[in-house]
Amino acid sequence: MSSLQRKLVGGFATLVAASLMVAGTVMPAQATEDPTVASARSFLAKFGADQATQDRLIDTYLAGGTWDSLTSSAPVSTEQYTASDGEYSVSTYADGSIAVTRAELPSASSGGVQLRGISGCTVSGTARNNCKIDMWVGLVAMSFYASYNLGNNTVTNTYGAGWSIGGACGVDLIYLGRPASNIGRMDIKAQMCGLPYSTTFWLQLKVSGGSATVSWTP
Repeated sequence: MSSLQRKLVGGFATLVAASLMVAGTVMPAQATEDPTVASARSFLAKFGADQATQDRLIDTYLAGGTWDSLTSSAPVSTEQYTASDGEYSVSTYADGSIAVTRAELPSASSGGVQLRGISGCTVSGTARNNCKIDMWVGLVAMSFYASYNLGNNTVTNTYGAGWSIGGACGVDLIYLGRPASNIGRMDIKAQMCGLPYSTTFWLQLKVSGGSATVSWTP
């Protein structure tokens, strides 16, 4: 979150608190949370985590811990279903954390493209253009755009990095590009607020053997 965003959020919170004091209303604890943390709670609740699990996961993350959904741990269960905006895969891990991927439903305009973590592509032969590469596990969301070719296994360009890192006082894009001809990658360095430490998150697109895959790690 930028300095300006923090000031705007802080000013809004002060205004709301003052209004509630005038009304004689006690503000619930969750209502004062950082907007990204509140969004993470909504994400976890939407996909099945109860209140106690939400509290524990958020406390763990803000204290410098890592959710299982942001590691190489295998999920304990995975549910797949179709909604109006795509096909979902919801994976739940041993610590209660959740990772969700969405695949856009194939259409004539998309050329039948249906890959998890990749959406919005335009298609011309084996070329996939202006695809959104993204991931979301609640407190951490990252995305960038890429074009690539399944015929010669190359990533032709990357651009448009976006992110939301809960609990971070400062976030810097330290890399967005092609570390190899068949890889597009972004690296984000986050300075966490709760404890004096920084960590790096990355999101990667890899094209190999005529197919594209998306991976990430904290």
